[in-house]
Amino acid sequence: MMQGREKEKKERAIGVIGTAVFHGVLLLLLLILGLSSIPQEEEGILVNFGDSPTGFGATEPLRNEPVSERTTPPATSTPTPSTPPPPSNPTPSREQLVTQNYEQSAAVKAAEKAKQEAEKKRIEEERKRQTEIDRQKRIEEEQRKAAEAERQRILAEEKRKQEEMERQAQAARTNVRGAFSRTAGSGSSEGETTGTGNQGALTGDPNATSRTGTGLGSSGNSFSLGGRSLVGSLPKPVENCNEEGVVVVEIVVDKAGKVTAATSILRGSRNLTPCLRKAAEEAAMRARFNSDANAAHEQKGTITYYFGFGSSN
Repeated sequence: MMQGREKEKKERAIGVIGTAVFHGVLLLLLLILGLSSIPQEEEGILVNFGDSPTGFGATEPLRNEPVSERTTPPATSTPTPSTPPPPSNPTPSREQLVTQNYEQSAAVKAAEKAKQEAEKKRIEEERKRQTEIDRQKRIEEEQRKAAEAERQRILAEEKRKQEEMERQAQAARTNVRGAFSRTAGSGSSEGETTGTGNQGALTGDPNATSRTGTGLGSSGNSFSLGGRSLVGSLPKPVENCNEEGVVVVEIVVDKAGKVTAATSILRGSRNLTPCLRKAAEEAAMRARFNSDANAAHEQKGTITYYFGFGSSN
């Protein structure tokens, strides 16, 4: 912008100097040519001062002759005075000078107007370009804020899920401690023999009805589905973590005996870490029961899986 203004000032100064020089040269030419072409006084012939416009003869008549007796001479042509030739270098008229100055002034004004129009166009283009840059920046800023908000939402959701799983795990541990605590419970005993407390093994299933025996049987896993029997054996869960505990899975079985849904539940479970929950739910989905046309369209039951405790799952 500063370079454009400096250039414009320089061009104006050059224009003013050129105009001054041009008019100086023109004035000098007017002075030289004007003085040399001043027209000389017109030359003519002497005319005799007579008393009649129609005189005739070489001698002047006497004054006492009657005018009527004079003979009228034939009319002679009056010599035309000679006109001096026009000067070789005519002086330019004022109209020509005014027209020339006007044309030069109009040309200067047109050039100045074109320059102003070009400057306005450049400024407008610069303004549009800056506006587009600002718009792109606003779009990028909005996209960045949206991405950051989405990231924060995902982090908050993951944190909430983690806290929920921790809460469930803590609740399961609390239930386990309460189940085997001497001070917890309703204060009544449970079992088939005499004495106080709950009959059974510490590593047993709180939902099981058998209170005698040792170990967990062949697999330690069990199911509960009223009026339905298991086809084959319970699928063994694939454990990929170093955890132990009990996971109770609630299942939904259709009339054909297929498990349509499996969800780990808090009641009866002792360890609901994501690793054990996933393994138990996937194994429960592979279980098959006998077909029963008279069964409910969706019959609910449970499958209990034992992890660790020295048994093979």
